[in-house]
Amino acid sequence: MLPEYLIKPQSSQYSTIYIDMNSFFASVEQFYSPHLRAKPVAVSTAPSSGGSIVAASIEAKRAGVKTGTKVAEARMMCPNIVIVHDSPNSYRHIHRQIMQILHGTPCHVRAKSIDEAYLKVPSYLQTREGVLSLVEGIKSSLMGLYGEHILCSVGVASNIWLAKMASNSQKPDGLVMLDKTNLVGFYGGLSLVELTGINRKMARRMYDIGIQNPIDLYNASWKYINNKLGINGGKWYLRMRGFEVDIDVIKANKSISHQITTMPNPPDTIVGLTTYANKIAITLGSRLRKKNLAASGISIYVQFLGGNWQGYTLSNIAFFRSDIKIISLTKMLLKKLIISSEVRKISITLFGMGDSRQLVFDLFDRQKELSLSLAVDKINSSYGNNTIMPLRSLMASHIELNRVGFAGDLLRENTF
Repeated sequence: MLPEYLIKPQSSQYSTIYIDMNSFFASVEQFYSPHLRAKPVAVSTAPSSGGSIVAASIEAKRAGVKTGTKVAEARMMCPNIVIVHDSPNSYRHIHRQIMQILHGTPCHVRAKSIDEAYLKVPSYLQTREGVLSLVEGIKSSLMGLYGEHILCSVGVASNIWLAKMASNSQKPDGLVMLDKTNLVGFYGGLSLVELTGINRKMARRMYDIGIQNPIDLYNASWKYINNKLGINGGKWYLRMRGFEVDIDVIKANKSISHQITTMPNPPDTIVGLTTYANKIAITLGSRLRKKNLAASGISIYVQFLGGNWQGYTLSNIAFFRSDIKIISLTKMLLKKLIISSEVRKISITLFGMGDSRQLVFDLFDRQKELSLSLAVDKINSSYGNNTIMPLRSLMASHIELNRVGFAGDLLRENTF
């Protein structure tokens, strides 16, 4: 029996909606800064000539600028482009507003990144009319909040992968619905590397077994593709036919980490490296307490300009979650490092997690440290990050650690 007949229940062709915000970072910049609207805008974490573009506005994309383009190259391609520094807090704020809109629908919502999410439609709305009503409501709500300045493309299909493919096919502000009537025609207009999840290496592997394009992949028998590509081949057989094989579960934190690049002023001494490490430690401590977690292990890794790595770990120690304790442990690990050249990256990870609400912290000095950290958290939450910080990290206050993640905490926060 073929595997699709073993799947229960069978997928409905209108069971999944995929939301992809168009040119999200750049659109948010244009929304908050009216003078940027209708202009080619590019966002960079390092707006100097040697930096790279992390997001381009719709206008900039029309000039050929895309993610990964060097700033200097973008200026050559589009002389009137405006390069702006990234604004992570603004992106998170808009992301949360968008997720509130999506959670206002009767669908199960899962954030895939800061600018993408999918909705699993309840059975009573899995009709063409039902999903069109949901999409119209979502787009209307976005228009009410942001006008035409923050738009989304929408894909509707029977599984997450197809819905994402549909959302990618018509930008900006598109709506594409895929079902059995138009699936073959949709695949006919694509190459293998245009299928999400197939890179050049995977495409070459498919070429070697006689699969030259998406139509060949769609028409390949389960027995053939499973024999040639193993379990992954079997998944592609089902995925291409609209069966759901890509749902993943949000898991609790096993570790919390933060990595930064020290460029353009890489430290070459322990003292210089400590300013970065202290700031990272405080950031991790705040995240740890926000999640009601405590850690029992810590590791630090540094990468030198030459590419070599060095790192050390402390594990199976008493549970901790105060800034002072994390900084103290970080200093112990820093003393073990042998600084051979300038340090390009530093990463600190906390692991061995436990729920702090179920742990006993019975040492008086540890309770004092924790009380101080909690007081600092409360003030910073009310008045902004770094309003107050321990004196030992004051020298690191100029270091910007605010970066936008594409997974992790925001996904856990916004998946119900």
